[in-house]
Amino acid sequence: MELCGVQTLRRSSPNFKTLHLVRHAQGIHNVEIEKGELTALSGKLFDAHLSLTGIQQVSDMRKEISKSGLLNTVQLVITSPLRRAMQTSVGIFRGQEDMNQSDIFPKVNNSPPIVALEICRERMIESDEDAQWQAEEREDMEEVSARGLHFLKWLWERPEKDIAVVSHGIFLQQTLRALHEKVGTPVEENHLKRFANCELRSIRLEKSDMEAYTLTPYNSRKYVTPPSTSIHTFE
Repeated sequence: MELCGVQTLRRSSPNFKTLHLVRHAQGIHNVEIEKGELTALSGKLFDAHLSLTGIQQVSDMRKEISKSGLLNTVQLVITSPLRRAMQTSVGIFRGQEDMNQSDIFPKVNNSPPIVALEICRERMIESDEDAQWQAEEREDMEEVSARGLHFLKWLWERPEKDIAVVSHGIFLQQTLRALHEKVGTPVEENHLKRFANCELRSIRLEKSDMEAYTLTPYNSRKYVTPPSTSIHTFE
């Protein structure tokens, strides 16, 4: 399992941050959709937990990042609040052995804080219970891209320099594409492709990227994010 770009990004500078982007491990929804038994919008799959394969992927990734030293450098983990992403983040960065047995995640000594944020979850859907709800429509890719760039701006305002993000394939891919195509940030071609389950890609976010972002139309859109100086973690 390759950790794309990790080795070349380990430098400290006030002018950039290192982001480690991880797509959640395989969920039961991935299995059911591949079988053709359910669609992606099925209510039964909305908050799917990890499959047995997904749990093994998490275990393998934790071993890889421990071996690479990345586990010791990440200062903060941001995760989508959907179950499959939270299980992935906890399993990789805290080593929970059986993530399907409990919603109570014990804190491991020296592990980075894990913060769940709505803004980095999967495409927003039709629901009056959705914190980012828009009546009678589902987010299109342009809206996902805008949300992704707003999320990167929020990350930039954080004090941490080395941050992991555990989210979803579409969100991560559209965020990187928008960073490349709308902001003009150079992004490796293989980083713009679809993420595999539990794949990690590392990028460097420059101060100049955020300055360029403020000049785009995306900067005027409003999203619900917590203040950068006040966030809540789950134990």
